[in-house]
Amino acid sequence: MESISPGIHRGTQLSCEGNVIRTPDLKSRQVLPRILFVCSALLIVAISWRSIRAWFEISQDSTQASNLWIIPLLSAFLIYEHREKIFARIQFMPGALILVALGIGVYEVSLSALLPLPQLDAVALASLGILLSITGAFIACFGRDAWNAARFPLGFLLLAVPVPQAILDVLVRWLQYGSAAVVNFLFILLSVPHLHDGLRFYLTGLNIEIASECSGIRSSFSLLVLTVLLSYIALHSAWRRFLLVGAVVPLVLVKNGIRIVTLCLLSIYVDPGFITGSLHRNGGFVFFGLALAMEGALCWFLQRTEPGPHASFH
Repeated sequence: MESISPGIHRGTQLSCEGNVIRTPDLKSRQVLPRILFVCSALLIVAISWRSIRAWFEISQDSTQASNLWIIPLLSAFLIYEHREKIFARIQFMPGALILVALGIGVYEVSLSALLPLPQLDAVALASLGILLSITGAFIACFGRDAWNAARFPLGFLLLAVPVPQAILDVLVRWLQYGSAAVVNFLFILLSVPHLHDGLRFYLTGLNIEIASECSGIRSSFSLLVLTVLLSYIALHSAWRRFLLVGAVVPLVLVKNGIRIVTLCLLSIYVDPGFITGSLHRNGGFVFFGLALAMEGALCWFLQRTEPGPHASFH
C-alpha cells in the first residue's frame, strides 16, 4: 500500500482501489434521520389533514387571532436558521416514540364521538395531539442534543394551539374589566367628568360600554407572539425574557385604555363621529404600534443591562 499523506485526519476510513483514495462523506450519516423525520411529519399531516384544515379555517375567524398560521412558518425558519447547531450531533432515540403515541391518543380523543366537544375545543385538542406527535418524531429521529437546541422553536408551536372557548371567554372578560379600570383611572387623571358602572361609562353627551370586541384579544395575542419571539432573539437570561413577556399584560390594558379614552375625548371635544368612525373600526394598529414600541423600548433597556456584548443575536 502506498504511504498515506499526513494531511489525512486520523480516524478517516480509506480504501485504495486502483491507487484511488476514497473518503466517505460524513454528512451522508445525517440523511437517513432527516428522511425518516420528513416522512413521519408528512404522514402525521396526511392523517390529520381534516383537523389541520379546520384549524386553519378557525384561525381566520377566531376571536383569539387571525394569524395562527404564521407561527409554524416562524418555527420552521428558526430551526432552519440554527440548523448547524441543532443537527450538529444526531442520534436515534426510539424512546421518544412514546410521545408520538401520546400525541396520536390525544388526537383520537379529539375526534371521539364519546366525548363531544365544541368545534374550537376539538380543534385545540387535535392541534395539541399533532404537535406532540411531530415533536416526538423529531426527538426520536434526531436525539436529545437536537431537542435541547430546538426547544424554543418547537415550544413556540404551542402558541399555534387555539385557546379553548371556556378559557378564551374568561380572558376576554378579564381584558374588558382590566381595560375599564385603566379607562376609569385615566378619566380621573385627566379630570374628565364621568360616572363608572362596571363596563359602562357615562360622560357629558356620551355613554359607552366596553364590549367584548373592545377587549383587544386579537392584538393582545399578536403582541404576545411578537414579544416571545423578540425575547428569544434579543435576550439571553431567563428572568429578563420572562419580564419582557410578562410586561405584555399591563401594556395591553394600558393600550386598550388609551384607545378608549382617546376616542371618547375626540368624540366629546372634536367630532361625535369619532366614536363610530374609521379610527374606531380600523385604527387599532395605531395603538398596537404604541404598545409594540413600548415593548421594544423595554427590550432595549433589558438588553443593555445584560453582561457582555450588547445587541447580540443567537
